[in-house]
Amino acid sequence: MTDIKFNIDPSELPDERINKHKDFKKLMYNYQLATKPLHKTPMHRFKYRRVFIILLLILLVMFIIIEFGEKEKEQEAPPSKEQVTE
Repeated sequence: MTDIKFNIDPSELPDERINKHKDFKKLMYNYQLATKPLHKTPMHRFKYRRVFIILLLILLVMFIIIEFGEKEKEQEAPPSKEQVTE
């Protein structure tokens, strides 16, 4: 087993350090953010909003390229035998 040491009598924290962590608005914001379901979270709260938008744009561009590529292949395809005999 590992030896675990507990500091039973820790030194007193300075008031500056204690006051630095006394931010009730930030505490409530973090609590509400953590307890709200992800599917109900607005987009502006996501940490990587720009990354999400960039990925969405890349997917949109890829979709457009694929759609126009298929249309060009259909137009360039040689006529079938049925079309030639008519």
